Amino acid sequence: MATETRIDSPKRSRFEIRDNIWKWIFLLPAVAIIVILLAIPVLWTLYAAFTDLHLYRIGIDTKFVGLANFEKLLSNRSFWRTARNTVVFMLGVVPTQLFIGLTIALALNNITRGQKLFRTWFLMPLMVSPVVVSFIVGRMLFQEDIGPINEILRDLGFQGIPWLTSPTWAMVALMVIDVWQWSSFMILMLLAALQGVPPDLHEAARVDGANQLQAFWSITVPLIMPITMTALLIRIIDAFKVVDIIMVLTGGGPGQATESVTLAIYRTGVKGGDLAFGSSQAYFLLLVLMIFGGAYLVLTRRAMGKD
Repeated sequence: MATETRIDSPKRSRFEIRDNIWKWIFLLPAVAIIVILLAIPVLWTLYAAFTDLHLYRIGIDTKFVGLANFEKLLSNRSFWRTARNTVVFMLGVVPTQLFIGLTIALALNNITRGQKLFRTWFLMPLMVSPVVVSFIVGRMLFQEDIGPINEILRDLGFQGIPWLTSPTWAMVALMVIDVWQWSSFMILMLLAALQGVPPDLHEAARVDGANQLQAFWSITVPLIMPITMTALLIRIIDAFKVVDIIMVLTGGGPGQATESVTLAIYRTGVKGGDLAFGSSQAYFLLLVLMIFGGAYLVLTRRAMGKD
């Protein structure tokens, strides 16, 4: 038996080596595509952020300027105005989506008939492109002259709302569109979390005399907290990167009232041709999101008692 083991073990090791080689061979195309599509643009824009590279300045050599673009960014009022708009948008949509998502997820989790039908119905907005939602649903609903919302308000004796020409109402219109579409994501995530809660725990809590609200706060909330925190982080980052619905519905207007950081980066680097300053804006946003994401994960882990 010992002799057979000594004979077979080298064969198994050779097969393992061959398997590992073939794994890397098959993975190589995917790795190459990722490097070409991701790593090279990231490194190139990082280089551009420290130069005076301009897309429309032909025939002039590019110079290394160090931190000049970042110094310009910190003193740029227009950029900080777009940062404020982005934060206001995020604070308006993410808590609302969490509330709506949790409410509907609880309702779907407690019904016995038609759960699949209602779940599919509530997830339909998630299947539509944000551009389509903004162009068809948004422009149709918030059209100030003949839009259905203002028509209903006039029929009730109120004045129509300047949805797309007022700085405040334009931001509200964007929030409504984003909440309508992305609350579905919260519903999906929270419903999956709720269905993972063992019903035996609630039965034991009722036997011990806890009411439904006490069982919810003591059992359900702690158990769904990890998925809830993950869903919140995803939505917060997505809200910081919003650009599509703003570009289609308001174009960043009126004035600069609804322009987001991502839209400002696009206008600076792509339309304006100032790739150096646009790259510095993009990396500043990336740095902020990395710091926020890291702090968020540390705080949530501590809150859930994992550290």
